[in-house]
Amino acid sequence: MSSYDIVGRDRPTNGFCGKHRSFYKCGNTEAHSSIGGHDFYHNNVTTCRSFRCRLCWKYGWCVSRANSIECRFLTAEKLFGFPVSSVEHVSASVPKRLYDSSPQVMDKEAVLALKRSGVPSGVKIFHPFRKDQARRDLYFSPHFHVLAWIDGGYDRCRSCVKTAGACWSCDGFEGVVRRVHKDDGWIVSLAKNENGVVEKRESVFGSAWYQLEHSGFKRGVNRFQIIEWFGRVAKRKFKTELRKFEMRCAVCKDTMERSFVPDGVEPIVANRGERGFLKNFTLPHFEDEDGQYNHLRDGEGRIGRDD
Repeated sequence: MSSYDIVGRDRPTNGFCGKHRSFYKCGNTEAHSSIGGHDFYHNNVTTCRSFRCRLCWKYGWCVSRANSIECRFLTAEKLFGFPVSSVEHVSASVPKRLYDSSPQVMDKEAVLALKRSGVPSGVKIFHPFRKDQARRDLYFSPHFHVLAWIDGGYDRCRSCVKTAGACWSCDGFEGVVRRVHKDDGWIVSLAKNENGVVEKRESVFGSAWYQLEHSGFKRGVNRFQIIEWFGRVAKRKFKTELRKFEMRCAVCKDTMERSFVPDGVEPIVANRGERGFLKNFTLPHFEDEDGQYNHLRDGEGRIGRDD
């Protein structure tokens, strides 16, 4: 069990990890009332995009993989008509009888349990631990967080007001997973918030990023696959139409532009991992004497290292 670990625990891959590249800025001050009408800045740093690197996993590997996950769902929608809006956040907990099994066995059994539960296609993200809230510690409890389509959808169960006992005789998702659990021990369920409520998922990218951020792997296994696709969206089925990731403002969601910090501003700690590092920050809106914004528009060149 101790051979499993959480992502983002290892040393930086190389000397470039976390080094400052450029600043991005959103100057849409009319939509920035919550930050006093200031400009919103993002400190863009280099990343090795390794899930092991403590400087790059969260905003390098997680962002890149979450973007590719969303792109694959969008591609499947285009090819097969599977609506992205119908993707649900499911969890599949490994029964204790399989705790000593290899990751490959857990993965294979998870796919079978999901399909028996009416979850035929999607992506699995492996988590080896859960958090003990009382002790504030992690304990071994392997499970998969799954973004997938459910046969017949989940809206029927989401709006149902029947008691839990009535689910056993129902052909809805909640009834199916209870009967599957009785047969094989797998616990397949819809993910719940901190109040125990099943909420409608808002964003494929956001859900994927959050689950990747604290996912895990087994040390000593070459090319361990934290992310696995299955069913009609399995990797061998079709090629993902990738899109370039756009930096979005955390305040107004507008596209951010490559920028610089105005002269006279107190120096910003620019490298990740250094004391005082700021990933995001705000500054008063600035225009020079000619009324030009303090950023480079398309075609005017670049600041920092090339993408």
